[in-house]
Amino acid sequence: MGKLNSLWNMFRRHKYGFVIALFVLLMGVVDENSLWSRYRHQAELAELRSEIRKFKEMYEHDTRYLEEMDTNPDILTEIARERYYMKTDDEDIFIIKDGEADEEAE
Repeated sequence: MGKLNSLWNMFRRHKYGFVIALFVLLMGVVDENSLWSRYRHQAELAELRSEIRKFKEMYEHDTRYLEEMDTNPDILTEIARERYYMKTDDEDIFIIKDGEADEEAE
């Protein structure tokens, strides 16, 4: 009974410290809105913002490219020749692939 009584006296003397420590433990680690989960959410938010920035840049690049395709018919010919290997009737096309590109594909 002596140990229990001494623990009770220690708790009564330092009750505010125990309550503050319990509060910090709950808010820092255990709670759904803890500091740790807020940190993880902030990291995820930063990652998503960087993806948004990347996709906006891709969108702007593709929009400019489409604008150019609408205004310049030579671009359509260039795309057809480079991407789809189309040719005119009086020419031959030879496709040369790098050794590095073959290794990456495998």
